[in-house]
Amino acid sequence: MNMKEVLILLYIFFTVQLFFAQSGEIIYKSVYFDMPNIEKDKDFKMKIAREINDMEYLLRYDTKQSYFEGLVHAPHDEFMAKMATVVANSNINWYQYPNHDQSFHSKKIKDSIYRVAYKDRFGGWNLHNETQDIDGYTCYKATIDHTQAYTEIEFTIEAWYTPEIPMPYGPIGYGGLPGLILQLERSHVIFIAKEITLNPTGGIKPIKELTEGRLITADEKRNLQRKARKVTQD
Repeated sequence: MNMKEVLILLYIFFTVQLFFAQSGEIIYKSVYFDMPNIEKDKDFKMKIAREINDMEYLLRYDTKQSYFEGLVHAPHDEFMAKMATVVANSNINWYQYPNHDQSFHSKKIKDSIYRVAYKDRFGGWNLHNETQDIDGYTCYKATIDHTQAYTEIEFTIEAWYTPEIPMPYGPIGYGGLPGLILQLERSHVIFIAKEITLNPTGGIKPIKELTEGRLITADEKRNLQRKARKVTQD
């Protein structure tokens, strides 16, 4: 088989895959894990882990956009459940628009609504040749280094994406890869695809486009929050 024939076969393969993955619903579960060199109170860690390990999330997508949200679950403790969403970075509903190469969420600060854009969640990935099977899909590893804004703790975010579902989406706003992210490791939490439904019967629930509010960056959001709390800017 010559190179031209190989390229034709690859084109046909990915065209077929794209056709069968035009819309979908992915349910993720989350798993808590310890990060090295970061100390946490053992009782706090145990309670947070119990909540995070029971949490699930839904990603809905089509060819133009995606929407990621946490699903309702019965908490063991109301306060710790809220803290768990913060630790998991899932206390926000995320929108992704491939044409903009960014992820977005809505944020109310004082009396104003804003659309917050995150370009760093949709690019800057380092692609690796490592593979693993997730729910029957061959997934490839991608990583990106990250520094937490408030704590300045540095860690590596690890994603496993599959070109077999050629959509650039993923959990908690991460995406921009040549395939859907089926597993994401960030900070203390791993998100793992639990159920994958491609082109569901009757279609997905329509995704309402995020249009309300002035568009700002993540840095601008933090500055506005400092001012709202009357905290001196650093």
